[in-house]
Amino acid sequence: MKKKKFLLNKYTVTVFILLAYFAADVLLHKGMSRVLLGSSFTNQRKPLMLKDCKQPLQVTGKRWVKAVNTVDRINVLPADAAGFEMDVYFDTTKNCLLLYHDSTEYSTLQIEAVLGIYKTRKMTASIWLDFKNLSAANEQQSLKYFTALRNTYALNNKLIVESPHPECLQSFCDSGFFTSYYTPFFNPYQENEAAVINYIDSIKKQLEQYPVSALSGYYFQYPLLKKYFPGFPILTWASDSELSAVGYFFNRKLNTDEQLKVILYPSK
Repeated sequence: MKKKKFLLNKYTVTVFILLAYFAADVLLHKGMSRVLLGSSFTNQRKPLMLKDCKQPLQVTGKRWVKAVNTVDRINVLPADAAGFEMDVYFDTTKNCLLLYHDSTEYSTLQIEAVLGIYKTRKMTASIWLDFKNLSAANEQQSLKYFTALRNTYALNNKLIVESPHPECLQSFCDSGFFTSYYTPFFNPYQENEAAVINYIDSIKKQLEQYPVSALSGYYFQYPLLKKYFPGFPILTWASDSELSAVGYFFNRKLNTDEQLKVILYPSK
């Protein structure tokens, strides 16, 4: 009797430990948990089929590496990597692309330093260019520069040009580039229905005027983009979240979703 009670207590403790682990895992990964659980967001808006920028993009795998902005990072990238992202700023005075993420990481490293290694290593990866400062003022000059880069490094159908300014991406689309509208920051799980509707409508308005090839946004925006803009491939970024059950199922969901074209992960 005592032995039976001991075993019962042992299994009960194990169950409580597992429940505590999963509860903590969910709390630590609330954003991922929300994506897994899903949401209707709003029934006041229906999925929209809008015209897109039909340009090809070579994608051999959807797991790409985030922020390959240095010579060191391109050197350690596997030669057979499917793709990677670079953060670029166009300098109109020097007519060049500089590699850095934001003003706190300013660098004078030009993109050719990394693409030269890409070419020497005979890599075939496609490249996501997060164009940080694309504007009407530099649109035409930067387009000529991007076109020259594409030709020099044999990057035809291997470049994504991303910007939060779809009106400036139109000329890139017309010149054969795969373009992505970096949608405004918005967490649909933390806003009321009116705000969600306004967000959907604002994206719709932009896309109706300026067709793009894809939409990009934070992983917690992806379910909303997927639901209301089903005609557009989605680009996003996430974390592997090792040793997390929530992270495992979350990444499995992302990697099996056919509408998700590319997922950026931090380099290891």
